[in-house]
Amino acid sequence: MNRNLPPLYRAMTKAAAWPLALALLFVMSSRQAAKADPAPTAGAIQGQRDASGGMSDAEIRDVIERVARAQMRPLADGEYPAVTNLDEARSAKRPEGIAWNYPQGVMLYGMERSTDATGDTNADDFVLRHTAICAGYYHWLAGLERQFGGAGKNFARRTKIRGLIGLGNLDSCGAMGTAMIVCMTRHPEAVTADEREAVARIADWVAHRQARLPDGTLWRAKEYGGTVWPDDLYMGAVFLAHYGLYTGDSEYIDDAASNIIHQAALEQDRDGLWFHGWFETNRTHGSFKWGRGNGWVTVALVETLSAMSKNDPLRPRLLDILRKQINGLKKVQAPDGMWRQVLDKPQLWEETSCTAMFAYGIARAANRGWIDGANMAAARRAFAGIAKRVSADGAVRGTCSGTNIGTTLKFYEDRPHPGDDPHGHGPVLLAGTEILMSKR
Repeated sequence: MNRNLPPLYRAMTKAAAWPLALALLFVMSSRQAAKADPAPTAGAIQGQRDASGGMSDAEIRDVIERVARAQMRPLADGEYPAVTNLDEARSAKRPEGIAWNYPQGVMLYGMERSTDATGDTNADDFVLRHTAICAGYYHWLAGLERQFGGAGKNFARRTKIRGLIGLGNLDSCGAMGTAMIVCMTRHPEAVTADEREAVARIADWVAHRQARLPDGTLWRAKEYGGTVWPDDLYMGAVFLAHYGLYTGDSEYIDDAASNIIHQAALEQDRDGLWFHGWFETNRTHGSFKWGRGNGWVTVALVETLSAMSKNDPLRPRLLDILRKQINGLKKVQAPDGMWRQVLDKPQLWEETSCTAMFAYGIARAANRGWIDGANMAAARRAFAGIAKRVSADGAVRGTCSGTNIGTTLKFYEDRPHPGDDPHGHGPVLLAGTEILMSKR
């Protein structure tokens, strides 16, 4: 008997209740059919649809599985022999399939997180192996640098992990470092000495060697005469937050939180949205509220809050910054769920990576109880818009390529957004996964 029927009908004898139950079920089914969503398009996954976005959980899972599969490629470790000269090192077999850049780091973090929703062991194995290969390669190259000095360092800087060798800025190490730490944290049984060595190198750069303003704010001292970038809240603060979790040292987490608070004072407008960057020389913020710049902020906020203890004195200030931004974002979300290249300029094109970053941040904030759970509707609407931009083979359309701080609206309007820019992969994986985690 249908357990959704009123208790009176369940209590009746089978013979007496059956005709009446059938009639009642017929009426209920008719009413439900009249309210049902239209039939899904051909090829769509069947399932109960969520009214806030029109996508079932199965459809969301399918999207992140497609994006994750598209990023996996064959990996092969290199050979790292002891050598007596650099010609022998040049002849050694190099690893294949790895990459070292900040979009790759966000993607690897998103792929690792996606396994929580998909259970895809292939994706998990890919991240584990990619991390181990990069770390082992670094250990060998660092040995060549010690052995051959400047010549060894120049050799290492021509490899696929040149960013980890040369460092020099947060883009070279922060996002990849975060991906490595997350992998190590989730798989402590597989952590190698090489991985610990690589992460320690990144931590030393971010915490002690990267340029900072007198108040400790990470900045780019040489770009545009000295600028502060919201991008660096992911490249720097997110790494610091995860490193603090990994080491158990809350000072790194508070460093991340302080960086967010200091940048908010420079860049967050009264509407909650952030201007793209700060010019320290002129003591003025950028002119436009770039989508992905705000996206880096949202992700940094929720990642840092996730790492903080509940009684951390900086926590209320971060929550206030986050809630203010989310309130501002909801006011400029397009009807189809997307956000735009410049958030408060409705004439500009809709951009995928920032939409995914906002969906991730809103979903995590709702899941953690930092904002009202009803906000999940905005995240699901966003993902429904994103899904229309993901091809059958996992390409992510409509993502802005790498972008400096612009001084005109046309600069942002004209930024390339190619067919499958890598800045979109990780955010889409994070967004879909966090939305699916709402029911776990």
